[in-house]
Amino acid sequence: MQTAQVKMQKLKEKGGKLKFGKIPLAATNLHLPHMRKKNKTKKKTHRVLPELQIQEQQTTTTKGNSTLQIARSSSGLTFDPDEIAAGVNGVKVTNTKRPCRVSVSILGAKNLKRPKTGSSVKDPVFKVRIDHASQTSKEMRNIHKNEDGVMAVNQTFNFEVQDIKTATLSVYVYNKALWGMEESLGSCIGLNVANFLQENGAGREEGTKWYDLLSKDCKALSGKVLLHIGGGIADPEQKITTFVGTWNVGKTRPPMELSSWIPTNNAYQIVAIGAQECDYQPQKAFADCGKEWLQVLNTNLGFRYKLIHAISRGQMRLAIFVRDDVVRALSEIDSGSLATGVGHVMANKGGVAISFKLWDTSLCFINCHFAAHMGHCQTRNSNYREIAGQLRIGYPRMEILNQFHYVFWFGDLNYRLDLGGHGEKKRPWQRVVKAIEAGRYNEILQFDELRREREASRVLYGFKEGEINFPPTFKVEKGALSLYNKRRMPAWCDRILWRTLPGHSVKLTSYVSTPTMLTSDHKPVAATFTITVHALPSSFSSMDEEDKRWHIRFTSMRAKNLRASDINGFSDPYICFEGENILRETRSKVKVRTLNPVWNPKELRPLVLRTFPLQRLEKEYVFLRVLDYNYTSNGDTLGYAVIPLAQAVQAFNRGPNGVAHFKVGLLHHGLPAGTLEGGIQLTWEINILKRRPFDNNESMMRKSGFKNFGRILTKRNFLRHS
Repeated sequence: MQTAQVKMQKLKEKGGKLKFGKIPLAATNLHLPHMRKKNKTKKKTHRVLPELQIQEQQTTTTKGNSTLQIARSSSGLTFDPDEIAAGVNGVKVTNTKRPCRVSVSILGAKNLKRPKTGSSVKDPVFKVRIDHASQTSKEMRNIHKNEDGVMAVNQTFNFEVQDIKTATLSVYVYNKALWGMEESLGSCIGLNVANFLQENGAGREEGTKWYDLLSKDCKALSGKVLLHIGGGIADPEQKITTFVGTWNVGKTRPPMELSSWIPTNNAYQIVAIGAQECDYQPQKAFADCGKEWLQVLNTNLGFRYKLIHAISRGQMRLAIFVRDDVVRALSEIDSGSLATGVGHVMANKGGVAISFKLWDTSLCFINCHFAAHMGHCQTRNSNYREIAGQLRIGYPRMEILNQFHYVFWFGDLNYRLDLGGHGEKKRPWQRVVKAIEAGRYNEILQFDELRREREASRVLYGFKEGEINFPPTFKVEKGALSLYNKRRMPAWCDRILWRTLPGHSVKLTSYVSTPTMLTSDHKPVAATFTITVHALPSSFSSMDEEDKRWHIRFTSMRAKNLRASDINGFSDPYICFEGENILRETRSKVKVRTLNPVWNPKELRPLVLRTFPLQRLEKEYVFLRVLDYNYTSNGDTLGYAVIPLAQAVQAFNRGPNGVAHFKVGLLHHGLPAGTLEGGIQLTWEINILKRRPFDNNESMMRKSGFKNFGRILTKRNFLRHS
């Protein structure tokens, strides 16, 4: 068999050409990797690898009395704000228009019938569409009908509208059929969004109204839907008052009057209430105690509050209410739960969580019940790690502590007073009770397990708690204000803590207990806060052929003190950058056998951002995971972190080639897992994903050493065609 080199030599002597498919390649110009020549006449700048150093040409423009250096390259790299604003997609960068949010609540439906048979419908599906955006209702089964035949739906959909004048709202109702098919029942189309706004663009509630559903041919009435529609343009920055309450109900029906614990004056815009051991015999009017509990909360809060979501897991319950003037700002409501009881099946211990967005600010509320009894502190720490690492809501690839602007963690955490020794009978119970009666709480708080474990970074790392100026909430005799059980050491089991992403802060306005609640051996605890939420400029994007976008380029990157994932005591780390504001997930080069890796700029691909307005970009973050490379799987996660982009925007505004330095902590299961630091640069250039794709074939081509002449030419293809 003749070798490929011999065949090439014969073709050269005959002056022939070697053809691969439809692309003719001159045999005299084809070289193996060790004899490859540079083609100086070929200029394809869109094939330049983005991680290679950008060859910049300095041009000078005059602006006023100062001279501004503008860096350019074949990628259209621009640093002049005026030139950016005048170029492709420049209008989006300077956009400061606040979003218009339209809230559509489907409260109920009636007279739903199938168009062909006329039979009633049990499990309908609702879809709401505004322009090209649509949302589908959550799965509903065996919906209860009241005495008037009205199905209770109670689902809310929120949309961000680009053009208020032309936007239209439509509601579609389907019925689930066999094999996952959907049968259209009817629709209500063509509602003008502008009708739900005042002339000045301010919000206006349309109120609750029945709308007719027409059949597909618009000739018959197929039912009615009860809609509550509201809309409005938000202020850029708003202060939101928040109430968080937690109570171990003690498996006893609570009193109907909860005003000493729950606010009844409409003072708070968000109310989050968590309960533990909330399992008791309900009254005859309710199917289970969960429904009775929600009804009691609703009654005490008043008609201005709307239940946006509730979740239960075993005896743990969490409910979120918002005031009626906040409903239209809600979006992306999600929930989840995790059992940490026996075998991770028993739901007597664990956590339940609800998350949502208020305009463009995300919040997460987590209600927990940790392991009980003295001597089980490490088990309680383990409960925390399980919930922080395995309970996934929102962006599922990230842990809950690394994606929300505000996280509130509360519940019966069950941390006790550890005064030394073994066994509760040997504890100086009388000494502790005397200090409580005298109000000397700091004297005994020094023995608080939670405070000790937090200071040692073994639990609730990065969380904050208000100053405790109330007596221990456990264990109080039922029916008594402050009489503690002599067989159990008093403790502050019921707690409320919080944490935020960088750039956000919480103002605690109160942190109290309610001793007048007498039905349980725990006293309820409540905390009130003031937080700041933002309504950012709209960022509607398009993928034009030559679109320009913001890019993040890394000038340096290093990690320190990573976790060891391999049996040799090291890891093979790499970084995965992702998130909703990144066009495509991007990964760094793998570093072998190290816990302190260093990446140079060529080993870190630029990130292409979805966001256009600078005002919005300044409030956003980049999500990342540091993983251990594994040949047989996607790799074990070594840590999670977020990089705020505010400093990168500030560096860009200061001048060309501005670099922002960052240092963030990595978390794994809610505990420290090393640090990550480096430099980032914000650039405005032609979309790198349009200039050249990152794919496996091209990676194969680069490793083989061949150039790309219009199709991938690898060693394997070359020998096969020879």
